[in-house]
Amino acid sequence: MKYIIYVSQAHAPFSTEKLADLLGRSRSRNTKEEITGLLLYRYSDDFDKGYFIQAIEGPDEALDDLWSRISDDPRHHTIVTLAEGTEDERMFPNWSMGFKNVEPGELANVPGFADIDKDSFWQDLESGGMPEAPDLLRGFAGDL
Repeated sequence: MKYIIYVSQAHAPFSTEKLADLLGRSRSRNTKEEITGLLLYRYSDDFDKGYFIQAIEGPDEALDDLWSRISDDPRHHTIVTLAEGTEDERMFPNWSMGFKNVEPGELANVPGFADIDKDSFWQDLESGGMPEAPDLLRGFAGDL
């Protein structure tokens, strides 16, 4: 089972309605393509920016097609892969797309989390990526 975990920045903040539309479409398509995952969205008042953190997993070809669509999606930019690889079992087997609209301070309490706005995020990425990303999201998902 292939997986990809990435972060990105929204070109414009997402409203509740816009997030609901995104989730509805994603869940429908993901169910058909046997893709599961978790999407976290965080809005930063300080910078008037929205950020996505997403884990997607599924059959290789379906995931490659989805990744191509995500990479070309004009609604976000600065798409950074945190981790990718294969697992014997799904991390999020029951979620066509789990979701949480995260409060800014909420992720700061997750051990190992580095904010994309901070230099530490980019330093961690340059020094070998973020191999702990799957475990961080599994732990966070356990609290949903």
